[in-house]
Amino acid sequence: MMQEKEKERYLRQMAVKEWGEKGQEAMKKSTFLIIGAGGLGCPAAQTLAASGAGRLLLVDGDVVETNNLSRQFLHTAERLGMNKAESAALALRALNPYVQIETIPQRVDEEALRPLVRRADVVLDCCDNSATRHAVNRVCHDERKPLVTAGCIRAMGQISVFDFRTQSEPCYACSFPKDSEQDLKASSLGVLTILTTLMGTLEAAEAAKLVTGAGSVLTSRLLLVDLLHGDFQTLALTPDPDCPVCGRRRSG
Repeated sequence: MMQEKEKERYLRQMAVKEWGEKGQEAMKKSTFLIIGAGGLGCPAAQTLAASGAGRLLLVDGDVVETNNLSRQFLHTAERLGMNKAESAALALRALNPYVQIETIPQRVDEEALRPLVRRADVVLDCCDNSATRHAVNRVCHDERKPLVTAGCIRAMGQISVFDFRTQSEPCYACSFPKDSEQDLKASSLGVLTILTTLMGTLEAAEAAKLVTGAGSVLTSRLLLVDLLHGDFQTLALTPDPDCPVCGRRRSG
């Protein structure tokens, strides 16, 4: 149950009828696993913490570098060289003392991911490489946990939700097969700060809607964002019957 000071903190949010006190209590009871505390993970974690998440599990094995500071707002110049998960945790605890923050300051493989995913109500993929995205997709599928995933490069972003609590939904690998996906990196091609902020915040929004039941979620849809031209498109995603990750589950 929320304390009176918490209710006062979230007063404006609870005034939204689709959210209400029931939605706020659902946030407090929920655990969000955020994989990556960089360009996407920082705004996602910041938004969830400010919105009253109960617990955040932060995973990142990288350290804060100078070139991170323009878009990864939870880090500071004073924390250069610090692990990103640990750095982000400092900022988040200062932002909202009612949120429990746990850090996993290392790179995680599928075996290490599995117990973390089991603890989470929603998983947010905020990483920057396709290998990790596919690993997270496989584990979330196996554990039947909803996954919010996003990516951005230059001024183009995309976001989708895969709710593995139902058997009819596609998975990330259906639309982005591992063998055909190009691993485009912001480190070589660049990315706009305003884009990473937007996409990370959208990930937090989808995660919050999943646990509160407010509104509709981007399940089986892909939202494409062209920030420079103000173009937002939504595409339907369909299951691949031959998908090596989820095809057998649907047919079985």
